[in-house]
Amino acid sequence: MTSPWAPTFEPLFVVVGVASLWAYARAARRDPPGRARAVAFCAGVVMIVLALNSPLETIAVDYLVLFHLLQNVIISDWAPPLLILGLTPAMRSAIADSGGSPFAWMTRPAVALPVWLVGWYAVHLGGVYDAALRTPALLNGEHLFMIAIGLLFWWPVLSDAPRSLPTLGRIAYVFAAFVGSAFLGLALTFAPPLYRHYERLPDRLWGISVAQDQNLGGILMTTEQALVFFTMITWLLVRLLREEDEAERELQERQRTEGLL
Repeated sequence: MTSPWAPTFEPLFVVVGVASLWAYARAARRDPPGRARAVAFCAGVVMIVLALNSPLETIAVDYLVLFHLLQNVIISDWAPPLLILGLTPAMRSAIADSGGSPFAWMTRPAVALPVWLVGWYAVHLGGVYDAALRTPALLNGEHLFMIAIGLLFWWPVLSDAPRSLPTLGRIAYVFAAFVGSAFLGLALTFAPPLYRHYERLPDRLWGISVAQDQNLGGILMTTEQALVFFTMITWLLVRLLREEDEAERELQERQRTEGLL
């Protein structure tokens, strides 16, 4: 059995990370993003690369499903919002333009949310998970899929493209996602072990049983999504109040101007 502290090297995600930073640096020369955006984008890339190229990957594959679930929330719930926030409006427009009609269709809320929910549940099915853990290529494919659906889900929330959701609609979108995804975390918390791969492992790290491992993973997922989604809802509520204040000031200014005329 591999030591739990031995780092795993997945060159695919190192290459993807380096390529993303290179493309971002090129775009930044034409449209400087500012320090905060650059830090957000780089943090998102680093999260993905380290989650899949570190002892975290070793423990996730050879010891605990808890760490596999942690990887999934990092690459699907944490990193994608940072990557999108790190893009300037011009960068987002360039991505949308290059994606054309298929990208516009896929990032519609009515499409992005169901795709994310179905993908989120499908990936965590016992048979799917066990197959991925047995085959490195499938595991890499699963991780790429999680990153992709994370970006797809968060795009309607954080992109201000033409015909994008109003802020109130974004709040409803995020809340619907939280409600729809919560059943998975609850199921993992209270269900008997679903993943045969971890039942067959000879060593149990830190004395955590198979059932405790899965239940802790469910608690982690439920707590993490509550924090992420309600943080986003709070941010959107602040934005909504700001928009209402601006609309009120514009109305008062227009009324004042009309009164003078």
